[in-house]
Amino acid sequence: MNEPGNLDISQLLQGTRQMNQHLAQATEDLKTLTATGAAGGGAVRVRVDSKGVLTELVISRAVADPANAQGLADLVLAAVRDAQGAIAAQQEAQLLPMLQMIQSQLGGLQG
Repeated sequence: MNEPGNLDISQLLQGTRQMNQHLAQATEDLKTLTATGAAGGGAVRVRVDSKGVLTELVISRAVADPANAQGLADLVLAAVRDAQGAIAAQQEAQLLPMLQMIQSQLGGLQG
């Protein structure tokens, strides 16, 4: 039995194993995330993968005017940025509980 303020190595190792398991699961979960983004009231829609890479692009005929190529490019960029922001928010939401758990466990090690 440990006196207050003493470190219990077996408890620390068990906590470390649990954190490693949670981290491995979170890493796998993050790899499968996708997010969508839109611009122009949905005239341009995109999907990005967990790394923010564009995997799908849908352009409405209404904005596919060759005379307005720059406007279309702006809509595509806005939709991609929207999707990338959404994927970042999903990643943060998944990682925050794990970071809080780590902080809690590290806080328990302080005297």
